[in-house]
Amino acid sequence: MKQHFKSIYFQDHPAKPSARRHIRLAFGANERGLYERVRNHSSEELRRLLCMESFEGLSEYARSNALSINRACISLLHRTLGSTIPLPLDLADVLALESDPLIATYRNGRGEPLHDWFPLLEGYTSRFVKAVLQTYSPRARKVFDPFSGTGSTPLTAASMGLVGYYCEINPVLQFVTETKYKVMQLTDKKRKEIAEKVRDIAFTIGFQLGNYSPNEHIRETYYSTFGESKFFDNDVFEDILRLRTFSDDLLARSPLLGQVIMVAILASLIPTSLMVRRGDLRYRRPEELEANRPSIRSEVSRRLQETALEIGRLHQIHGEAILVAEDAQLLAKLPGLDIECVITSPPYLNGTNYFRNTKLELWFLRALCKPADLAMWRSKSLTAGINDVTQAKCNRPCPKDVSDVVEDIKLSAYDSRIPLMISSYFRELDQFFDTLSRHLAPGAIVAIDIGDSRYGGVHVETDKLLGKLLAKRGYRELDSRTLRVRKSRDGGVLKQTLLVFAYQASERSGITPSKILSAISTERWNRFKNDLPHQSTPFNKRNWGHPLHSLCSYEGKMKPSIAHFLVETFVPAEGKILDPFAGVGTIPFEACLQGKKAFGFEISPSALSISVAKVNRPNATNTRILLDTLDTYIKSETPTDSEIISAKQIDFNRSLVEFYHEDTFREILLARRFFLELKSYSIEAHFVLACLLHILHGNRPYALSRRSHPVTPFAPKGPYEYRSLVNRLRTKVEKSLAVEYPSEFVNGHIFMQDATSWWPVEVDNLDAIVTSPPFFDSTRFYLANWIRLWFSGWERVDFDTEPLRFLDMKQKQSMHVYEFVFRQARERMKVGGVLVLHLGKSTKCNMAERLNEIAKPWFKTLDIFEENVSHCELHGITDKGKVSAHQYLILG
Repeated sequence: MKQHFKSIYFQDHPAKPSARRHIRLAFGANERGLYERVRNHSSEELRRLLCMESFEGLSEYARSNALSINRACISLLHRTLGSTIPLPLDLADVLALESDPLIATYRNGRGEPLHDWFPLLEGYTSRFVKAVLQTYSPRARKVFDPFSGTGSTPLTAASMGLVGYYCEINPVLQFVTETKYKVMQLTDKKRKEIAEKVRDIAFTIGFQLGNYSPNEHIRETYYSTFGESKFFDNDVFEDILRLRTFSDDLLARSPLLGQVIMVAILASLIPTSLMVRRGDLRYRRPEELEANRPSIRSEVSRRLQETALEIGRLHQIHGEAILVAEDAQLLAKLPGLDIECVITSPPYLNGTNYFRNTKLELWFLRALCKPADLAMWRSKSLTAGINDVTQAKCNRPCPKDVSDVVEDIKLSAYDSRIPLMISSYFRELDQFFDTLSRHLAPGAIVAIDIGDSRYGGVHVETDKLLGKLLAKRGYRELDSRTLRVRKSRDGGVLKQTLLVFAYQASERSGITPSKILSAISTERWNRFKNDLPHQSTPFNKRNWGHPLHSLCSYEGKMKPSIAHFLVETFVPAEGKILDPFAGVGTIPFEACLQGKKAFGFEISPSALSISVAKVNRPNATNTRILLDTLDTYIKSETPTDSEIISAKQIDFNRSLVEFYHEDTFREILLARRFFLELKSYSIEAHFVLACLLHILHGNRPYALSRRSHPVTPFAPKGPYEYRSLVNRLRTKVEKSLAVEYPSEFVNGHIFMQDATSWWPVEVDNLDAIVTSPPFFDSTRFYLANWIRLWFSGWERVDFDTEPLRFLDMKQKQSMHVYEFVFRQARERMKVGGVLVLHLGKSTKCNMAERLNEIAKPWFKTLDIFEENVSHCELHGITDKGKVSAHQYLILG
């Protein structure tokens, strides 16, 4: 049988050099249980278990008992730890805090389901969570972790049939937790299916990868973020770029399968890089570089094989794991959660830079695109390392209970940032626990796994200092247990401690609806409901509003007058508004016209250009220069055979080539290439493109196509007639440039952004979010706009994959896709801000009712109002979905 070994360091061991001052214990087959109990202990902990602080003392004990050093240690460990007979699972978990403190470490969780999907050394095990719950809060139904990491607390709670709320600011760790949770929710049948698919990819990914091109976008963001820094060998780097393309394709076709593959890729980046994580991320030393490193293909394959086996062994859970906020400090914006138990481990005050440690994974996940992004993430996190110290975060008073320690460290610290870090760390935790109290049920249990520190010889007793701060906030200490001990670099003893508190209920509560809507907004909203002004003259006319609302016809566009009154009602003068489903920019444009700062998100490339063109005033001279450049390009270039063949594959209700005279079609192909070759789009480029998208098809003389429909490209009719692209485009552009803007107009900002992904940091401090997401029974936008999407860059294969990213497709799979929207909406809005959703009700889905239920962790319901839409104009389209009423869901 294989032996197992464990080393113990002794400072007085006679070996030279000092790195060899250890003994190597050998555990035989009959001592396997003992080995499992001690294999993750530090040398400091093992010396304590042996009751031997010196090698000399251990040698004397062995001689006096006629034992070898090895047998003496084994004997002492047996005596200290007692029986190694396994306990029944439930009883073992309850007693684990006494008998096995290492369940509070990441390493001792190896082998647990999902635990090794992504290594986070600062994590703890599911057994630890169960032990705390069963020991201190066995009746809790709502459990919370404000510093969740890879999700041990919320996922364990969900596996026990409970509700696990959590916060996690790092996008990588959010992504890992979300993926685990989705897999745990699967039925046995679906879980076996996805396990089989993961297994197939594990064995074929090495061959498949050669069929994918490197992703050029993340290549650009790598160099813009990291400059000349080299973190991968060249061949590994190229394969990583291919893996991004591969995973994007998979995420579109099968989102959960794509997420599982992505987690395996993320976990493979560091092992195959020139870097190593040893506490902090650093470059490998020469001897570490010489060791065999796996290729990225083999490492991803190995992890996927293990993942497939783990997925197959899982059982469906019936609890919930809900990310209520990225930043735990933003809990102040949420309605009361009535949490009954908190189990958490805040970042230790140890200088570890948690974002720097995951910078490569953040880059691959597209959460790190430029140097400023890393600083932005650090600025939002708890100040736990010296690199987190900034003047904005640390230029505030130090808590009185911590001031003595801070003053002592000022005299001895090797870095002036250290006392600032310590002061800010405790101040931020103090503020957080004050905020947390608004969400705790009476008598709630708060269990905190925390470690202490030493700086310049000064002991920072984090557990005791934190206990003093919490006592003043109404938290009564119930227990304090030392989980682990170790030694610092200067020889001082450090420990990991479990603090347990009970919260004494206070009278404070969260925000109430009456505090949200101002008197003016309430009055305007009531007037809107009573009068329905958009149904009255002149607002009910098709052409009401600014001329640029008609810059490009588009199916599914909100009626401008509705947008006008919603913005006027809910956005204060000079306020900030976001539309996360901007479409062609009707709501943001109305806000710009009213002098309000507008943001919008859109993922359709054609709708994006139309929206950008509306919310920004173009420069007329630059626009005409661009037109002239396009004219010259069309006259001097010729379409390639591959462009013509590719275009002929675009065939929905009719082939693309059937819409145009062959000479017009040649010009369209060249104009398409012209825009696709632009490295970046100016406002003027978006403006010209929007005008061109408008004239691509229609039933009037301006259109380039045979007679069709201006909104949806129905099968064309009539003769083939050459129509000059530039001449008609110039007419449309000049007409659009001639329109006047009101004096209060301000430019807006539209992002190419999926609203169900991480929102740009610039979008913050909003007064309102006003939006009209796709109705559940809406027509498929990508088919209604297929010619414009093709012109904007889609190829035939994109029509099979890209629509799967659109919300109108995602929400048919699960309306819970809106959770990401609601959570970020709550975080980015001011206290007192409102979220207004314009929705469609049908026999298949009462959207307001369904979304109102999903939004409850983040919002209170202010109103739900329904408007009959039987009067709505069909614009010549007989099937516009099965919407029976428009709904207005007002949340705050």
